[in-house]
Amino acid sequence: MYTFEITRTYLTDNEKAIFDDYLDYNGLDNSIWDVFSCLFRAGTQHTKPLLLKAYQSGELFGAAIIIECTRYGKALFNNGFLSGIINFLNIPFYLWIKFGCCMDMMSNPGFVKDPGKANEVFQEMMAYLKKNSVLTIVNDYTKNEKLYINASILPALPHAIINCSELASIQDYLLHYKNIKRKLRVFRNKGGEFNRVAHELTKEQISSMKKCFLSTVAKSVFYLPYQDLYLSAALETSKTYIDNVYYFIATINDELIGYQAAILTGDHLNALHGAFDRNLKSTNHAYDILFVKMTEFAIENRLKAIDFGAVLNKTKRKMINTSIDMSYFILSKFPIVQWFFNELLKLTKVQGKQQLKYRN
Repeated sequence: MYTFEITRTYLTDNEKAIFDDYLDYNGLDNSIWDVFSCLFRAGTQHTKPLLLKAYQSGELFGAAIIIECTRYGKALFNNGFLSGIINFLNIPFYLWIKFGCCMDMMSNPGFVKDPGKANEVFQEMMAYLKKNSVLTIVNDYTKNEKLYINASILPALPHAIINCSELASIQDYLLHYKNIKRKLRVFRNKGGEFNRVAHELTKEQISSMKKCFLSTVAKSVFYLPYQDLYLSAALETSKTYIDNVYYFIATINDELIGYQAAILTGDHLNALHGAFDRNLKSTNHAYDILFVKMTEFAIENRLKAIDFGAVLNKTKRKMINTSIDMSYFILSKFPIVQWFFNELLKLTKVQGKQQLKYRN
């Protein structure tokens, strides 16, 4: 029998140690906690990171990081009137990005004291959220459907991965992309370079990073329900020294035009946040080349895979070699609310052709 609480307070060092076995089980290491710590320091007015805790006999047994969102109209509708109505209603919902770890600085599989009881604990967590929340949406692998009893289910974008386990060198990766050598040459001829920076960025780099970030948000088809927290957390992580975090930075004539932050944890390289300056007429294939540079790093460090989050564009779909089906699982203590949001989301851009065209 488990009991639960939802709190704004992050894990203490002693509480983190409870989950050491589960980190090992999932091929993760303790560096992920520093990323989540930055996330909890970056809460905004309309988007707050929360901790769902599970207790057994009064002792902490499980935890999951969820996001409370209250202003998400723009994530659903481009139309200002419709998005304004959603914001006016101000219906809070919990979001659990439950695939991978640390992607967008928020994704987490959940953590348990005993790896053998993970599915049991997670199923109880879902039952608690369904019973006690007005609305919860969990983004998880489609294959985990059994965890979500009586949930409404909608399609989501697939999880993008580069499987490096069978790549002996970067040449093995490049063989699958006929035009990439030409793109590398064009990028170099335009004064392009990629640099790798460890741990944290300088103030000047953070300023350029923010510029790239804001231009991407302004021009993207996607607007995340936690968009304000995403930028706040990206700025917080970038100025914080974190072991095993690397920034892959693209410059042209020494001007930063884009980047990707990632954390090396266990045998994976997981994307944290990234953006390119979309105000430029061209980045001269820098985004394509980013995948090459990250794959090269992963192979050199004998990593199994790179996790890139969701497939959001044709370049990412082209440059990865593995994807996994994902779904949205919708839960509510009020059946009418669950039904309403299931039907509402079908009418929004979240389920539109532009966003779902990269689904398998």
